[in-house]
Amino acid sequence: MSTIKKGYTELYAVLNANEDKKVKTIMSELLEIMTAQQRDKNHFTDEDGRLQVFCYYHKAWECVDQVPYGNKANTVTGLNTMCKVGTNQWTKQQREFKADQAAMLELVMSGELAREDIADKIAELKEVKGRIVSLEEAHWIEAHTDERQLES
Repeated sequence: MSTIKKGYTELYAVLNANEDKKVKTIMSELLEIMTAQQRDKNHFTDEDGRLQVFCYYHKAWECVDQVPYGNKANTVTGLNTMCKVGTNQWTKQQREFKADQAAMLELVMSGELAREDIADKIAELKEVKGRIVSLEEAHWIEAHTDERQLES
């Protein structure tokens, strides 16, 4: 017997358990298995009718009319999964991580960094790369709160 792909194991089990039945009799059960599972929602509308989106970078719910989001085609909301501040910070952290890795390689080649210390240095770089910069730390809230007050 060949190996069943992970995605088809549940379907295989139902078909195997109902070998002697007609497809028509088990079709509702098969449809339930084959129907795409709805993913956890990453957005909702609050009681005031404002769209709230879960920012992948900040790992927090953000109100779209308070925090800017870029457009993204083929999403339910039409918005990116990270706010613009988060996207900017994430991109900056990735760029700095790559530059730091290259600099570390130069230190190893020049003998300034011992081979034994490479793993510790990489762990340190990953910790810095994984740090989440809040909106307050990015100075976005203070700057844009003042602008909104002037617009009012």
